[in-house]
Amino acid sequence: MRVRVFDPSTNTWFFSPLYAVFFSGIFEQWLVVENGCLTLWKKYNADIRPQISAVDPEFPGDWITLTNGDIADFPDFPKHLPEDRWTAFRGYPWVWEDRETVRALLSGNPVPLEETRFGEREVFSPLPGWHYVSTQAEANHLMDQAGGFHDAVLAELRYVSGSRRTEEGMVVSDHIRQVTMLFHSLTCPPLELVFEGVVGLDLRPAGEDVCASLLDATLRVRNAAIFFCDGDCGEDEASYPGTKILAYSLRWRFLPPDQSSFTSK
Repeated sequence: MRVRVFDPSTNTWFFSPLYAVFFSGIFEQWLVVENGCLTLWKKYNADIRPQISAVDPEFPGDWITLTNGDIADFPDFPKHLPEDRWTAFRGYPWVWEDRETVRALLSGNPVPLEETRFGEREVFSPLPGWHYVSTQAEANHLMDQAGGFHDAVLAELRYVSGSRRTEEGMVVSDHIRQVTMLFHSLTCPPLELVFEGVVGLDLRPAGEDVCASLLDATLRVRNAAIFFCDGDCGEDEASYPGTKILAYSLRWRFLPPDQSSFTSK
């Protein structure tokens, strides 16, 4: 799982894999990596505003969950909420098993990842067949491969929120926030873009008697976020009048020429 973290010391955001979540509610601290060191990072600042945002919609399936009542054998683990039922730890079991690292982190000490018992274990696996954009160089590569989107058209667009009705009732959490765009062009195969952790989407279709093909496009990576629009917006992204999107993650791939509709979930 990946997260976007705000660092108040530099007033910037950074991407990180997520190893675990300690405590519950406003006391939550998320275990992330910055500059090669594991650090427990408070999810909420002093104004109880989140300073960590999830990029992927679900916690990993192999995580374990422990409550205060489950950790009687760890007496030096602080309990911000004393009841046994409150969550104390959610994360990979091999993180919990490295008690020396956990103790150091709980004391407020960053731990170099290479000095932990789990070391180089992989916590995020890119989906096979996809290219990921997390740097401006990777964004520029996509633009080159797509011919700058010149004369391309937006053929399809789909949004999945995560809120829905189930057999148990209503799910009212937009925890997925995924937008998939499919572009067609004569200069490259069908191009599928998947934006995740979407913050905003402004769709402006071409008018009935207006040419829908693009002249160019803009793709930027700033402060661990992705901005895309269907033209040249200059530096004034906020007032750009066309289709635009801001998200925390972007992956893309070319589809076979005879495959002209979505295949991803």
